[in-house]
Amino acid sequence: MSAVELLGMAQVLGIIAVLTVLLQLLWFRYRQRSLVSDRVRQRLQQRTELGQELGQTRVVSGPLERLLLRADIRLSRTQLTLMGIVIFVMLALVLASSGFIAAVVVALFIMASLWLYWRFRFQQQRRAIFESLPGIMDSTLRYMGAGRSLEASLLESFHDAPPVFQPLTFRLRSAVESGRDYTGLFDDFARLYRVPSLVLVSIALRTSARFGSSIRPVLQQVANSLRSQQELRREFLASTAETRFTAGAFTLLPLGMAVYMMLINEKYADVLLRTDTGHTMLIIAGVLQGIGVVIIWRMVQGVGRE
Repeated sequence: MSAVELLGMAQVLGIIAVLTVLLQLLWFRYRQRSLVSDRVRQRLQQRTELGQELGQTRVVSGPLERLLLRADIRLSRTQLTLMGIVIFVMLALVLASSGFIAAVVVALFIMASLWLYWRFRFQQQRRAIFESLPGIMDSTLRYMGAGRSLEASLLESFHDAPPVFQPLTFRLRSAVESGRDYTGLFDDFARLYRVPSLVLVSIALRTSARFGSSIRPVLQQVANSLRSQQELRREFLASTAETRFTAGAFTLLPLGMAVYMMLINEKYADVLLRTDTGHTMLIIAGVLQGIGVVIIWRMVQGVGRE
């Protein structure tokens, strides 16, 4: 090998070495920042003992985490990033293979699926809250009747509450032990899960703390109203089960038929995806299907749904 070639190889190796050092420095800084963030999060992730078990509260640091908390979806930032990358790659592949319209349809389908899943989990959380609140109110009244203070009665009442109340229980215990005002916690929890009954409880607690009025009638009224609402909701769901099933079938049947026709007939799919007439048909069908889904969705809503 000539001296020029050796010099060129040495220069290439030197550049590779410099790039390797720079990458190591960047990786070291990234790891240091990640470790600092993890340590801060671990210190903020306090544990509180609820009876004989340790209940862990989730630290909410942004709108996305708050949205996931409402549906009790536990995903880390890394998992969310990986999910976003997978969806992006999938859409890019569909865009490259089938065109823009198909990519838009797939994107809308993914968004609708994610929203339906979040909505289902969120409704499960709200259902657990509405079913548990009457018992919690009754427990509070019993503890107060046994001579305990209002704060101690509330803490004991939330002792065996479902996991959905865990953030409220943690903040309530922390506020009571530190002597801070805890009435606003019920407002925050009510806004988070859309529970108007807890707003009444918060107003009653604030009035009782400020003017010394009795809170027993309000708690009893909230418990009775929630029980009545749950009974009406069960009766409504039982009487409209067939109607709701039919509405769901009418919603999904056109989509299933369209997918089936495109799978068994490639020319039909090419006409829809690669011609202006097909694009117009898809847009009109999508608009009509969306309007129909919204109308059916509003029709099947009833007691206890919102």
